[in-house]
Amino acid sequence: MSTYETFQLVAVLLLAAVFGLSAAARRYPHVTWLRPFSNAFPRLPEEQRQKARKRADFYAGAQLILLGLALPFGYAALTIMTFSSFLPTATVLVGAGSLLCIGLGIIAIWHSRR
Repeated sequence: MSTYETFQLVAVLLLAAVFGLSAAARRYPHVTWLRPFSNAFPRLPEEQRQKARKRADFYAGAQLILLGLALPFGYAALTIMTFSSFLPTATVLVGAGSLLCIGLGIIAIWHSRR
């Protein structure tokens, strides 16, 4: 094991230990020696968490819509690159998947705006 890999392992173990102690401090607030770890990973207020959740829903919806638009082009490009023919079943499946992604994206964006 190289020095860099050892450093990575130690860093990840330390981070995991602090995360675990932070979770334990929130679960057991009566334990005195855990109190300093309770704010190691501070929680956002409920209002900011709600805003972050809405923003994440919007971005997920936009990504789903873009995936739905790119799916047919990807199918066409891969079909042409492999010198295959367009199969009716595959075309219908790609179209259905594309419409599903676009529909889910619209629902996610609508949900973020409520």
